[in-house]
Amino acid sequence: MHPWYVAIIKLINFLGLFVCFIILIIVLIRAKKHHKATRIIRLLLSLDIILFAYSLIFVLSHSTYYKYNDWTILNSDINSVIEKYGVFDVGSIQEGKAGSVGYYIYTDNVWIMPDHMDHYYWIYFDKSGTVYEVEDSLPPGG
Repeated sequence: MHPWYVAIIKLINFLGLFVCFIILIIVLIRAKKHHKATRIIRLLLSLDIILFAYSLIFVLSHSTYYKYNDWTILNSDINSVIEKYGVFDVGSIQEGKAGSVGYYIYTDNVWIMPDHMDHYYWIYFDKSGTVYEVEDSLPPGG
């Protein structure tokens, strides 16, 4: 899925949760004013806050691409990344050498200024195999 679509979905999710939050606050205030039961409204408001917090944590931890958790990949061993996400689409690992490997994520064929190139989730690791950087980029020479 193209990152623009993912960003639009994230934005719609946040806006929907924010609108629900505002509506629930208004309903809670009106219910308190008229001395009506507010237990279900408080429950719904709490659920909205929990969903918003979960969405925010997900967006922050998957900021490079939605399939890969940057927080668990960064500073981890490159072999543990293979165990969790599978074999890399580009690049290989050589013991005692720093390098980069990548997972294919999408081809840019959107209707606004497409580059028609494959994009990869690049993972850079040092000589000891510790991941120090991740990014969404083109293959070398692309």
